[in-house]
Order: sequence, then structure tokens, then C-alpha cells
Amino acid sequence: MKRKQKAIGLTMALSLVFVSACSNTETPGSGTKKEDPPAGSSSSQPKEQEKADPFGKYAQPVTLTIGKGVPADDKTLPAGDTVENNQFTRYFEEKLNLKFKAAWVAAAGDAYDQKLALAISSNDLPDAMVVSEKELKTMVKAGQLEDLTKVYEQFASPALKKMYDATKGKAFESATFNGKLMALPNLNVDEDPIKLLWVRHDWLDKLGLKPPQTVDELEAIAKAFIEKDPDGNGKADTFGLLGDPSNTFGPLYSAFQAYPAMWLKDKEGKVVYGTTAPEMKEALAKLRGWYEQGLLDKEYAIRKDTAELVNGGRAGLFLYAGWSMPWGLYDSVKNNPNAVWKAYALPLDGSGKYNATQGPVSSQYFVVKKGYSNPEAIVKYLNLYSNVENDAEATAKLINGVNAAYFPLRATFVEPQIVTNRLKSIKKALDGQIKPEQLRIDEKDVYDKVVKNNAEPGKDPGSWMYAYAYLVGGGALESPMNKVSGVFYSQTKSMGLKWPALQKMESEMITKIIMGRESLDSFDAFVAEWKKSGGEQITKEIEEELKK
Repeated sequence: MKRKQKAIGLTMALSLVFVSACSNTETPGSGTKKEDPPAGSSSSQPKEQEKADPFGKYAQPVTLTIGKGVPADDKTLPAGDTVENNQFTRYFEEKLNLKFKAAWVAAAGDAYDQKLALAISSNDLPDAMVVSEKELKTMVKAGQLEDLTKVYEQFASPALKKMYDATKGKAFESATFNGKLMALPNLNVDEDPIKLLWVRHDWLDKLGLKPPQTVDELEAIAKAFIEKDPDGNGKADTFGLLGDPSNTFGPLYSAFQAYPAMWLKDKEGKVVYGTTAPEMKEALAKLRGWYEQGLLDKEYAIRKDTAELVNGGRAGLFLYAGWSMPWGLYDSVKNNPNAVWKAYALPLDGSGKYNATQGPVSSQYFVVKKGYSNPEAIVKYLNLYSNVENDAEATAKLINGVNAAYFPLRATFVEPQIVTNRLKSIKKALDGQIKPEQLRIDEKDVYDKVVKNNAEPGKDPGSWMYAYAYLVGGGALESPMNKVSGVFYSQTKSMGLKWPALQKMESEMITKIIMGRESLDSFDAFVAEWKKSGGEQITKEIEEELKK
């Protein structure tokens, strides 16, 4: 479902698109000269200590200089608007008397990355920017950043603090150095990386089967879907388990406690790359056997789009990105109204647990250069930025098709458990426990679509997708899970040079073993070569980073 995946994006497809962002391609970089005064303008140097009001408007204009990366081919900015003067910048000026001055503008991507790297290395920084974890560490070590500990405590709104508190301290771990909060981390959705098992439940019912709890039961269902004509057309034209060229068999790997592409600590506390762990070989052995038996799509490694198999009623099993999968299922149900898809946190591992892999809680960081006279400005900015989708006025002013890249400082910032939290509130409204009017704006939007779909199931594609995404996909996320997080998500010195080749080696190994082009024991040779080709050095570098 490669095509559909591009269309749906991540959780922010159902939140506000403009709050989401890729890493450095959307973040500001460098700007003001080193001889410039710390603040963006003389008026941004108040004579008295700024009163600690999270949403207080400055009596005099305060300016933040930024560097800006924008999409090269974007044409959504209205005529007359600029990077410094647009609906987003005007909103913050209106609410806080906070202005933004672009020190420079570069095309998002390599051009922007080069500007940012030069700014950091030359210590020629703007007042505020958004950086990666690696860049954050470099800047902290160079003494380039303002300590935000006190201004966060004083100026962060209750809502902002609640969002950070929901991470149970994890968000601030990577932003705290020697007890000082040197950046305000972004917040990613921890439910987005979770993959689920999607099943044609009507096929299960027809064949008298139940959802598979174990890997062996999943194997039996895949075999039944191939051999027992679940679609009832009298033809041997149905598939077992689908796959994709990127080998995203997450739930199956996790059932063996294998976590490819993740940096973890083994039982002895040593850093290990999940793809090289012994458990990975066990998982590959199972997939290899399924491929040989025909239980796994024989063309999975070269099939450009599996949507045609799903929408054509020929497939009923796949492991895929969790709750948002209905964006790729509507055509299946439209073509066959009897199709019933359900999502499950399955299969379980040998101890009866569902192991769900997690991404980083935070991957980008809002920072302020050392010496800037109004460091609380970044906190006040985030108080508004993080709450836009729950503010009716902001929603009306900012959702109009203009690319979110024009937010002056931009990074994903959303409740880590936003899907299940919304679902709980929506269920209460549906059950009459609370009035719909008591829902937040974003919750009410989803609720209205669910109600619309309940009244006329499937008539409106958008409403059906929202309803299915939350009630079915989101419902599966409420299942008991053992959430597995990596210990390192940043980049080391050697990674920049050696990681692309190591990733290529890894991908080829997985595909060749599954498809039987190489023996299962070639996994051991891969591990040895991976270590020799830079993997061992990178592992050592990560161990050193974790000691800091």
C-alpha cells in the first residue's frame, strides 16, 4: 500500500498538517551577526523583568531572528505575503507582539542543512531555531545556547506542561545537560510507529477461524486464506500474508523479540543493533519458510503497490502502520460492501505479550542563542503553537491551504497518545457520558465524522475513514502492549560516512534470506561483515554518547 501510505502521512493527517514537520528540512537556521545585540531589536530589551504570564502580550514589540527553510516549489503563499509577514507570523504578532525577522531564507533540504551547519560552526546564530539532537549536543558543548530551565518553569502554560508531563520525563532527558534544560524538545506521536495486524474478519468468520494469537496461528490463517477460497468465487486467487519491498514485518519480528533498525541494550547492558541480534535470525527463518510455502506473497519484494490486491478482494492479511491504515482500505469496502477489516495487536510473543516498537519521544529541539534578552519568548511561542488545533480562532485563521512550512519555528508538537486520548473522549460522547459540546475542537471534528458515518455508513469517504481509523485502528491501540523504545535515535560521526552502505547491506540481506537466494546462515556472515564495515565502530560511538 505504498501509494496510500504517502497519502495518509502520520497522525497529523487527522490533526493539523501544519504542526507536523520533517527533521531539518523545515527548521530555521542561522542569521544575526555576532556583533549584533543579543535581542532582535532595541525594543525587545525590557527595562523590567517580564511578568510571568504564559500568554501575556509584550508591551513593546519583541523580535526573534530566525533562518528559514521553505519548500522550493511551494506556491501556496498568497501574493504580498513573505516569510516574515504571513498569516502565521501575523498571528503571533497579534497575540504576543512577537515579530520574526528572517536572517536568511534557503530551500528546504541540502541548501538549508548547509546554512545551518555553517551557522553553528561559525557561531553566527539567529536568536532562535529548531535543531536536531546531534546539533543540540554540538551547540551545548560550544556554549552557544541559553539555559531555559527558569523561563520554562515561569512561562510554560499548564497545557504545555501537561503535554510534556505525559512523556514521564522522557522528552526532557535528551534536552537536559548537567541539570539544565537547554532546549524545548518537540513531541512526536508514540502511537504512529506501532504496526498492527490487519485482517479480513469476514473471511475469518466464513472459515470458522478466530484472530491469531500466536505466530503459528497466523501461519494457519495465511494458509487457510490461500487454500479455502475465503472470497467464495471458486478460484484459487487469494493471497496469504502481504509484504512490501522495505520488509516491514514489524509485528512478526516483535513476536520473536527481534527489533530491526533499532539501537537497544542486550541483557548484559551492551548496545546492540537490533538487526544483528540472534532473535532476528529466528524471525527470518520463519519468514523464509512462509515464503517457500507460498504463504508470503512471492512478489512482495518487487510489487510496487499492494493496494490492488486489497481493493480487489484478493488479500486479507497484512502487517502495517497502525491506526491510520483505513486511508488505504476504503476502496476495498467500496468494491465489496461485505468486507470487514479489523486491526489487532497481534501476534503475541512466546510469553503472551505484544511488543510494539517506539520511535523517539523527541527528535527536534527549539533552542535560543546564549545572550538573547527575551528567552521566554520561545516558551510563549510554544504555548500558542502547541494549542492551535484546540483554539477556534487560531483554527479559523490558520487552516486555509497555506503550507505550514511558513510557521516561523516549526516541528511536530502533539500529545504522544493523541489517538487513544481522542478515542476515549469520543467514546464517552457517543455513549452519552458527556455532551459533544464538551469535546475539544479536534475531538469534536472526529466525533462529527463518526456520527455522520454511523447515520449513512460508507456514503462519505472522509467520514468513513475517520470513523474506521479511530474506532477500529485506534481501538486496537488500546490493547495491552509492551512498548519497546530504542536507546539512541541520533547520529554519530561515523554514521554520516558509513550508514548508507550499511543500510543497503542490511536490506539486501533480509530480502535475500527471506526469498531463499542465500542460506539462513548467511545471516552470521552479514553480522560479521556489518561490524567490520563500520557497524562495530558506530556501536562504540553510541556507547560513548550514552555515557555523556
